[in-house]
Amino acid sequence: MKRIMAFVLSLTLLAGTAFGANLPKLRVGYVPEPAHGLYFVAKEKGYFKEEGVDVDLFQFGSAAEGLAALKAEKLDVGTFGTTAPLLFISRGSEFTFIGGMMIGGQAIITRPERLAELSGKNLKVYKGKKIGLVKLSTGDVIFKGALKKAGIDYKKDISFVEFGTVAAVVEAVKKGAVDAGLVYPPHFSLAEKNYGLKVAHYIEEFYPDYTCCRIVAHTKEVNAHPETYRKFLAALIKAYKFYKTNPDETVKIYTRALKIDEDIIRNETYVKRVAESNPDPLRKGILDFWKHIQEAGYITQDYPIDRHINTDIYKQALDSVIKREPKDKIYQQMLTFYRKQN
Repeated sequence: MKRIMAFVLSLTLLAGTAFGANLPKLRVGYVPEPAHGLYFVAKEKGYFKEEGVDVDLFQFGSAAEGLAALKAEKLDVGTFGTTAPLLFISRGSEFTFIGGMMIGGQAIITRPERLAELSGKNLKVYKGKKIGLVKLSTGDVIFKGALKKAGIDYKKDISFVEFGTVAAVVEAVKKGAVDAGLVYPPHFSLAEKNYGLKVAHYIEEFYPDYTCCRIVAHTKEVNAHPETYRKFLAALIKAYKFYKTNPDETVKIYTRALKIDEDIIRNETYVKRVAESNPDPLRKGILDFWKHIQEAGYITQDYPIDRHINTDIYKQALDSVIKREPKDKIYQQMLTFYRKQN
């Protein structure tokens, strides 16, 4: 009897090994920001494997570089802002938005002696100012959208100075070449720590729950293998719960993955909460963002962006997780948020 049991156990282990070896594989690209940390949590805590998908992570220095790799089919999934995927799609790339990774996160930095001048809850403090930014960054598009919502004609009332990198924006602020600069995490924290610069505002103060980095994949693969992407998103949903309920371990996971100071990770993720790591697709936010790109004159033609947004797979992933833990408060909050945003 013992021999039979041992034989059955060995078969079970072999089957498990074979199953693990044959999991569908996804090559996922990201940029090194704390708010992309759900990937690291899902990887380290084993959620991808638990849900039945094998994920390899690849870091890129810019959205353009990452999306070029996605277009060349060197990646299966990319998380590179909102602007860049929309531009690629409008120019013929067959990408589909299936989820999200980052909500908010953009900040306006200035020299400490300018902080009082630029403080307050009204965007009118930026009228007549010279603002440095990286063209077509999330901050560029969403700040202009916030200005328009506030009734400010930014094409007349504000002078924008474009730079090639966010590091160049920080340098321009430091030298006083611009009055303020639009940057994203962790650059504003590094600017504060290394150069004594100050955050004048987070754009979230004027534009709540705006979309930043989205998850995009090849349309043909999403249509052909929806179950693979459902499993992928289910793992991120579980990672979101961990991130919300285990801050100390989450900070350590982020720190190991990004090689950024632990105090910066903790401050951005939990103390000031400058960005939200959330896998929700934010369909309404993507469509709103598209409108702001057009209003800024970056894209002149219209395009049916909505047909490149798939919220069904995320909803199926969320339903599958809720079915297992129907009374979990975090998952129920995610469901409420999904209904509001999609």
